[in-house]
Amino acid sequence: MRRPIARIKGLGFIIWQSRHMAYHVGIGLLWAWFLRERWNQFNVRWIWLSVLGSVLPDADHLLYFWTYGKRDAYTLDVRQFLRNKQWRAVAAYLANGHKFNTNLSLHNYYFMAGLLALALVSSRIEWQAGVILFGAMLFHYIFDIIDDILMLGSINPNWRRWGRKKLTLESLKRP
Repeated sequence: MRRPIARIKGLGFIIWQSRHMAYHVGIGLLWAWFLRERWNQFNVRWIWLSVLGSVLPDADHLLYFWTYGKRDAYTLDVRQFLRNKQWRAVAAYLANGHKFNTNLSLHNYYFMAGLLALALVSSRIEWQAGVILFGAMLFHYIFDIIDDILMLGSINPNWRRWGRKKLTLESLKRP
């Protein structure tokens, strides 16, 4: 009897730790609703495209884990939790530590400016799918910046950098 209850509590804990992603989905839904009101049209595909656009920027985290940041101490810790099947620990570690992962290559003002330009061009040529997708991605990054200010007290340094930070031997050493 205790084991199923522990599993339910563990699942609840993981869901609570992943609420940040739910915020992004909510922002995507708000973006789709705003555009529906603006264009006086409704299309279910726009909702799905907006939700996709609102979570797509976090693919940069996965890219980091699998490619250019796979030897970073943060990634090694996450992999160790996953290897040991410590799901609650990895959920808490990611929820609490993702703000300190300052080496993401697409989380910066320059990429945001490119998304804004693509959204504006899409609007100009009346390509609604582009407006929805690029706008949702842009709002994802805006939310992340606001979240940085609220959680860290200032903007994360990665927003001011083009690309990713150059890795040094010192940055690869585990603490």
